[in-house]
Amino acid sequence: MADGRVVITVRENAVCYGYFEDNQPRELYAEPREQGSLLGNVYAARVERVADGIHGAFLELEKGVKAYYPLSGNDRKILLSSGERREPKGGDIALVQVTKDAQKGKQAVVDSNITFEGKYIVMTLVDRRYGISKKIRGDKERKRLKKLLDEWRSKEYGVILRTNAQGVSKERLMREFKALKDRRRRILRKGRHAKGRTLLYEEPGHYITLPRSLRSSELKKVVTDDPKIWRQLRSYYEESGDKDILKKIKLHKDEYSLWKLYRFGYHYEDALKKHVWLNSGGSLVIDHTEAMTVIDVNSGSLVKNPRKKNDLFYRLNCEAAAEIAKQLRLRNLSGIILIDFINMDNKDDEDLLLEVLREECMEDRISINVVDMTALGFVELTRSKSRKPLREQMFACGLLDFFTGTSRRW
Repeated sequence: MADGRVVITVRENAVCYGYFEDNQPRELYAEPREQGSLLGNVYAARVERVADGIHGAFLELEKGVKAYYPLSGNDRKILLSSGERREPKGGDIALVQVTKDAQKGKQAVVDSNITFEGKYIVMTLVDRRYGISKKIRGDKERKRLKKLLDEWRSKEYGVILRTNAQGVSKERLMREFKALKDRRRRILRKGRHAKGRTLLYEEPGHYITLPRSLRSSELKKVVTDDPKIWRQLRSYYEESGDKDILKKIKLHKDEYSLWKLYRFGYHYEDALKKHVWLNSGGSLVIDHTEAMTVIDVNSGSLVKNPRKKNDLFYRLNCEAAAEIAKQLRLRNLSGIILIDFINMDNKDDEDLLLEVLREECMEDRISINVVDMTALGFVELTRSKSRKPLREQMFACGLLDFFTGTSRRW
C-alpha cells in the first residue's frame, strides 16, 4: 500500500503543500499565508441586482467582494431579509455559500444549498436528499448505513454518507453528525440577525481540510514544519472529533526543512512546464486558453518501422492517457479539456483508449467526465471546477515568477 501523506510547509509568506504518495506529488497547492480563498465560506450576502437575461443575480459578499449567483438550479433560495423562499430582488439578503473561487477575472460563484462537509458525512441545508456513496459496495454495509440514515432523517437538512464512511463505527459517525448539526445551528442562528455583507462561517485554509478529503487508507501522515499550522491542524481536528486524523498529525523539527526534503521547488517547476516527457520518448504539450485547456500528444521520432506504427501509437497513447490523468490532478486543471491523441487507424483501438483514459481518471478525487472523441479526432473531457489551477494559485501567492522566470530561489 502506498505511503500517502499531506506535507505542509511555508515559503515566501505562502503556504506550500500537497498530497504525496511514496514521496511523489499527486496534488500540489499554494495559497497566501493569510487566507486567500473564499471557497466554502457562508455569507449573509446583499443582492445588488438581478439579471433576468442570464437568469442570475449579482451579490456583494463583503464590502467590495462580489459574486455571481445562478438562479437556475437554486430552486429554494433562503432570503434572510424576509424569511421567504422566492426569487431574490435587489436589496434582499440571501444566505449563500461560495462554491467556486474567482478565476481568470470571473467573479466567485455562490449557491443557496449550504453544504457542511465532514470526513464521513456531507450535510446539506436545501437539498434534503439522503443517500450513500455509490462507491460503497456490499449489501450488508449499505443496509447498516441506511439504517443509520433513517435514524437521522429530518425535514431540516439532507445527509450524504461519503465513501470514507465505509466500515466506520456508528459512534464515530454519530460524533461527526453531531458536530455538523452544531455548525448548522450556529450559522443559522447568526444569520437570522445578520446584516447584508456578513461572513457567517469561514472555511479553514485548504491545507487544513485536505486531510479530511482523503480516504483513511490513503493517508498515513499529516506533517508540517510550521508550529502555527501544526496547532491549527490539532485544533481543527480536535474540535471535529476526528481522532483518526488527529493521531497522524506530526510536527517536523529537523533543521532540514520539508521544502527541501520533499523537493517542492523542483516539483512546482515541473508542474508548470508546458512540455511533459513520456518514458517512451513521446511528449505532451499542455496549452491554456481562456476557454479551455488543450493537450497535444506527440510521438517524437519514435516511428522507425511503419508496419508496426499502429501498435506503437496505441501503446504511446495509453501511456499518454495515464500521464494526462496524473497531470490534471497535479495541476488542478478544470473545465473543458481537449486532447489531441496520435491518430490511429483502428476504431477498436480508439474505443479501448477511451476506456483506458476513463479508468485512469477514476483515481482523481474530482469528478471527471470523459465525453467522447469528436469528429475531428479530439477527445473531449470535463473536470469539475472548484479551486484555482495551480498556476493561478502560485500567481496569487507571488511565487509564479520564481519558477517561470530566470532566477531560482529554492
